[in-house]
Amino acid sequence: MTPLRPVLAVSGWLALLASTTLPDAAPVRVAAVTAFLLVCPGHAALLALRPARTRRSGHPADRLETALLTLVLGLALATLVAVTLFLCGVFTATRSLLVLAALTSVFALLPDRSAARNRDSRVHAG
Repeated sequence: MTPLRPVLAVSGWLALLASTTLPDAAPVRVAAVTAFLLVCPGHAALLALRPARTRRSGHPADRLETALLTLVLGLALATLVAVTLFLCGVFTATRSLLVLAALTSVFALLPDRSAARNRDSRVHAG
């Protein structure tokens, strides 16, 4: 497990803590919640669901692709959660953050698929 995964798993709960304890217009609250919503759920989903990378060159296009996919996945997850809560008639910002924090934690703590695939593909003598 990379060191980034536990940080992603905790990030949503820290944003939820900031959202519930800090005053409404506090800059720290706005920054924490915004950074979480834009980056963390999407990056956790990308780490959990993306197939193993074939290129590991560190090319700028790879970083741009990862950043764009992170942003798009994060916004898509936030939209899906908000629409679902609206349709159920229970939408609040706190509930949305709670669901996204839980999803982010689950995605971040899933085992790495590429490591499992590499382990299963080894040839066994016998």
